[in-house]
Amino acid sequence: MSRDTLQTRPRLTARQQDVLLALLKLERQSGDGCLTATALADELGLARQNLREHLLNLSGHGYLNYHARPRQVALVSLTLKAREALGVSVGFPLLGEVAAGPPILADSGVQERVTRLEDILPMREGDFLLRVRGESMLGLGIFPGDVVALRPAETAQNGDVTLVLVPGDNTATLKRWQRRGHAVTLHSENPAFEPLKFNVTDVQVQGVLVGHIGLGGARRGAGT
Repeated sequence: MSRDTLQTRPRLTARQQDVLLALLKLERQSGDGCLTATALADELGLARQNLREHLLNLSGHGYLNYHARPRQVALVSLTLKAREALGVSVGFPLLGEVAAGPPILADSGVQERVTRLEDILPMREGDFLLRVRGESMLGLGIFPGDVVALRPAETAQNGDVTLVLVPGDNTATLKRWQRRGHAVTLHSENPAFEPLKFNVTDVQVQGVLVGHIGLGGARRGAGT
């Protein structure tokens, strides 16, 4: 992919074009559509502070989803606008329905093309994705390697599945939130994992689950 693809986008500087192309390269290498700003800075050989200026500018023009919040890993991903500018094929066919119970006749006609996660998940601007590690949420059908969609939040309601920053080396975990007074209990959806209990001042809500994408390989590996 060359910069010539983006020459019709006069707002982009040569460095900004490099940023988009480098992000596309990393995405293809890792198979992950949401990468850290640190990995991107290393790929470009830029200081993170210098890269941040480019990311903010590109995000403002609609080319990137860029999530940078205090005490949180900065995540960055290409938008549909950026993919179109880069000439990347977008969209997957939604063919119809398939029975999970009694057999039905499969509909082979393409009903629509899914180009955005918003087409199938209740996502909105500012939401972000993370890949799941561990088996604590198996009871919800969330397996290791699955992708969860999260909405940034600083508070949660009892029963919400939340991304929570817990004491330790900037450790975040996906758990069901329960608060009683000043005590917070983070529940797994797997009986093999004990609940985690903290004082409310020791934890910080980072986001609330809005949906997830299950991957077949993870389920085969778990013997399901």
